[in-house]
Amino acid sequence: TWNLGTLQPNDSRKVSVTLNPAGIGVVKNTATAKAGCAAAVTASTSTEVLGIPAILLEVIDVEDPIEVGGNETYEIAVTNQGSDTGTNVKITCVLEDAMQYVSSSGPTRGTCADGKNVIFDPLPTLASKAKATWKVVVKAAGEGDVRFKVNMIEDCLKRTVEETEATNFYK
Repeated sequence: TWNLGTLQPNDSRKVSVTLNPAGIGVVKNTATAKAGCAAAVTASTSTEVLGIPAILLEVIDVEDPIEVGGNETYEIAVTNQGSDTGTNVKITCVLEDAMQYVSSSGPTRGTCADGKNVIFDPLPTLASKAKATWKVVVKAAGEGDVRFKVNMIEDCLKRTVEETEATNFYK
């Protein structure tokens, strides 16, 4: 509430309000001006508050180092840190020559048709503050300092997000 005092003919005053919305949706603001010698007038406006997904990609190896012939499990976690639902989250993993695909699991099905790329079906939605986790198990087929690479894309992203996890395969 503002008390603008006395206004002379053709005078005007401006007031403003700043709001911090509590969530996504439509915010309606209505203002009413009243005076002792005039009828009240009202004006309204609506503002649509939009959210945005903010997708975080994390990749870890469960054990490191791994002896050649043993299995390593990689965990891929995608967290929506944003205020709106993320859509169409796609995960692709790239295996190096010293890695042999064993299995994959998670909220969507993963396949490894060519022995080097594990491709998961898209996750249709990831709610605000939600987390989805996939796992890929590989066999250490040869020794070396290897890298497990994960690519992720989502509808709001303009570029692919890449994350790489180093693992030591030893004899």
